[in-house]
Amino acid sequence: MKFAKLFTGFAVLTFVGLFSMPTSVETAAAQTSNADFDIALDHVALSVPDLRQSVAWYQQMFGFKEVRRSGEPNGMQTALIRRGDVRIELFQVPGAAPLPGSRRNPSEDFRTEGVKHFAFRVKDVRAALAELQAKGVKIVFELHDYPGAAFAFVSDNAGNAVELIQYKQNEP
Repeated sequence: MKFAKLFTGFAVLTFVGLFSMPTSVETAAAQTSNADFDIALDHVALSVPDLRQSVAWYQQMFGFKEVRRSGEPNGMQTALIRRGDVRIELFQVPGAAPLPGSRRNPSEDFRTEGVKHFAFRVKDVRAALAELQAKGVKIVFELHDYPGAAFAFVSDNAGNAVELIQYKQNEP
């Protein structure tokens, strides 16, 4: 128990530190990049147990709209949902293993290698959390409020961790 609290505190402080760097450090790092091309995040992909339910959940909770849906002969179904520039590709694959319980808890999930979560930047994290809680969304990592950012994690209908983050100054 003590290790879990210590580990969570370390992870939170590391996370906040990453988003509290002075702009000059970020600019210097960008200028020394070995990549000679621009990039932008295109989409996040999630495997879900029920495509229809997940599309409906993201529509109801975050205002996404379905852009495309398709199916494969092997039974796999996909849907692309979008809100503004944010796109999520949802997959339903027959026989897929369910999300392990440890992956549903952001503090525990850091102990497993791989992608941890994705985040939505919001203007007012408290207001967003209040609205989502009123709709029945489960908060899985309570609000942490720091000088540079405030954030919390909610769980989608399939158990995936979704971070809500509000930057207060020097937004990255």
